[in-house]
Amino acid sequence: MKKFMSLTDYIYKRSALFKLILLISAIFAQNCSNDERLEGFRQPVLLEQKFYETNKKSQKLALGSSKNINSWTHSGGGSSHNLGNIAFSAEGKFSSHSKVKVGPRGSYSEPVVQNNQIFIMTPNGYVVVYNDKGQFLWELSIVPEGMRAKNKIYGGLAINKDRLAVTSSFGELLLISISKRRVDWRYDFKRPFRSAPIFHKGYIFGVTGDDIAVSFDVKGKLRWTKKGPQKNTKVFATVSPAALGNKVLFPFSGGSLVALNAVNGIEEWEINLENSNIGSASASLGDFASDPAVYGSTIYGVGAFGETFSATKSGKVLWRNNIQSSSRLIVSGNSIFYSSKNSLIGRLNAKNGKIVFLKEFTGKRWVKYHGPLLLQNKLLVLATDKNAYWFSPEDGRLLNKEKLGKKVSSPPIVVNKRLMFVSEDGMLNILN
Repeated sequence: MKKFMSLTDYIYKRSALFKLILLISAIFAQNCSNDERLEGFRQPVLLEQKFYETNKKSQKLALGSSKNINSWTHSGGGSSHNLGNIAFSAEGKFSSHSKVKVGPRGSYSEPVVQNNQIFIMTPNGYVVVYNDKGQFLWELSIVPEGMRAKNKIYGGLAINKDRLAVTSSFGELLLISISKRRVDWRYDFKRPFRSAPIFHKGYIFGVTGDDIAVSFDVKGKLRWTKKGPQKNTKVFATVSPAALGNKVLFPFSGGSLVALNAVNGIEEWEINLENSNIGSASASLGDFASDPAVYGSTIYGVGAFGETFSATKSGKVLWRNNIQSSSRLIVSGNSIFYSSKNSLIGRLNAKNGKIVFLKEFTGKRWVKYHGPLLLQNKLLVLATDKNAYWFSPEDGRLLNKEKLGKKVSSPPIVVNKRLMFVSEDGMLNILN
């Protein structure tokens, strides 16, 4: 009986303790939800770093005139990656859409176009060539002898006259004769290349995955190398150098844009990403989000984790703004346009970098966006939700949403008023 009573007491005490815990929790929750606050001024710990354009006069849109692009020789159109207002046939919608199978399912880099020929690097290690009507012309394997290719080959292309330069994750740079349809030479650098090469001043330039700037002559001789600042936390791998007069601008994953002399590789100046999204888990990462762009004598750079800047050709920073982006900057007239992976499209004042508008996409958070492109005075963004979105460049309003029916893989390009991209299922899409 004594044992039974002690067990009863134990159960009773345990129940009382449980009720006490519930009571304390309820009181605590009530206090936490109480709107009453202590009097006094509150200074936020994490300051808002973005700068907005408040001058109504400066918010007025003035775009440059649209221009037709008849060749797309590098990522971003040319070696300086300076896309502006591009002439296009559509009035905010597409009139036709043709598709042709060009390779296996996978991730595709940006195509290049010259003389109405479209050059595409496939994820299984081929360069395939089609005309602008989608008809097959020829193909060539870039896989090194003795190696097997999986559907995960990346790199990029650049064209200069009869030469097609190819960088790949095999660690090679190749030069292909377009007229002879053969590999003239290949250089095994034994390091994967992180992006497409560029031609400039008669030479070829590229950057490896571990941030080594390289320069070759067109005969395949390695001229010089330069090790750049590197971060082990980098996550972007598709950023190319940019041409600027007698210099080449190299964006390194350590957050430095370094200007090297195109002839001898000597460093002339360096700009560092200084800010990032305070409070963000990615605040310590310093990678660039896209190729640096050169418009006239002005350089624009964009970090992946919270900084966009403008600088002179001598490396003097004109302005900085804490803007996270996932796209190259499009500059036209008095405005800069960009998009970011957190579903935003924005416009900046090109003179001071201040935000004119910042609008959220209508799509879901998991969707990846390619663009924007400024086509005939309208902003176009292609998305992996199989839709195309047209926006007003003045205020970011959604003008139209079109169903593509294809999940975009490669960055889109525009040549002779035709939009082109490769979808994830390995289809070349051409739209008017």
